[in-house]
Amino acid sequence: MSQGKVGIKTIVIMLILVLVGVLGVLGVNTVRTYMSGAAADVEPIGVAAAAGEDGGTATISWTTNKAVQSVVEYGTTPASLLLRGVETDAATSHKLTITPLKANTSYYFRIRVGEEVFDNGGIPYSFKTKVSGPEAGGAKVSTAPVVTKALTTPGKQSCDKTSDYNKDGVVNTMDFVLCIKNGGATLPTPSGATGAGQCDNVDYDKNGVINSLDRIKCLQSGT
Repeated sequence: MSQGKVGIKTIVIMLILVLVGVLGVLGVNTVRTYMSGAAADVEPIGVAAAAGEDGGTATISWTTNKAVQSVVEYGTTPASLLLRGVETDAATSHKLTITPLKANTSYYFRIRVGEEVFDNGGIPYSFKTKVSGPEAGGAKVSTAPVVTKALTTPGKQSCDKTSDYNKDGVVNTMDFVLCIKNGGATLPTPSGATGAGQCDNVDYDKNGVINSLDRIKCLQSGT
């Protein structure tokens, strides 16, 4: 009789252990299913990063099925996401601007909701800031007006490209060249000259070639 009672007790204990094990497995699966559903509600959908034109900002956007308040953890390397951008309110449509950032620099980020961390399949999301300042599109172009300084000699007239310096009735580069060469001093009107005067088409230096030097020398001599 005693052996029979011992056998029944053993069987009962074994059944209890089996039942506890089954309930434990069912409980774990239930918790996993619940947690999986909860994570799905807050998981970021359609994550996108848009770098600002100033090179110092970026806007991260995404959506969730449940209204939550999230944190963007970011940094310049995948292993050092130490900077944080925090949403101020819970929402299902999220848009968070992070700043200040370095221009022309790659950044990496992930999104945290409570204890849950979301990234791009185990790899942080990434974006690159834009170039700003003179580096953008080449050298910066100055819009300041260009001021041309007249060539002057103290006590003498200034040289410009709009005056008939040699008084021959024609304003051209010859006037400016003569003015500079003569230090700004006014040349005398060529003797007996009318219009272009008698210095036109003259081989003044007798070298067999008629050019601008002949005319300059002729005008300077006052011939």
